[in-house]
Amino acid sequence: MTLEKRLTLAERIIAEKTVCILLIRGEDPDGSPIYAYVAVRADQLQSFMAAQGSGTFYPEDYGVIIEAGEGEPSEEVRHKMKTEYNFDDEAMIGIPDAEKAHDIAANIIDIAASNGPADEGKWRVIKAE
Repeated sequence: MTLEKRLTLAERIIAEKTVCILLIRGEDPDGSPIYAYVAVRADQLQSFMAAQGSGTFYPEDYGVIIEAGEGEPSEEVRHKMKTEYNFDDEAMIGIPDAEKAHDIAANIIDIAASNGPADEGKWRVIKAE
């Protein structure tokens, strides 16, 4: 069962307004390592993770690319992510598959709902890799 089918209307609204920032790593067509920081709505997290395991994957189809590049993120990029998005590479949690993404998205919604509505334009962030 997908996350969306188990949510109340209020929870669906929260899921649509809650954003997770993920650091994903992969390879370009030549086999060189690449990375991207992607902002994904909580209600799209499970689909995002399932798509990663299905072969060729375009993260921009599921979220907004904040930063991307070859190899590993530079110190400059890591600093930007920390200061602008409060994304700390040291505090990331792993999301190995769509099932774990479902569990995390459900927990995000519970936390967001208990905190009340987010201020307009304010992102709630989860660190994941």
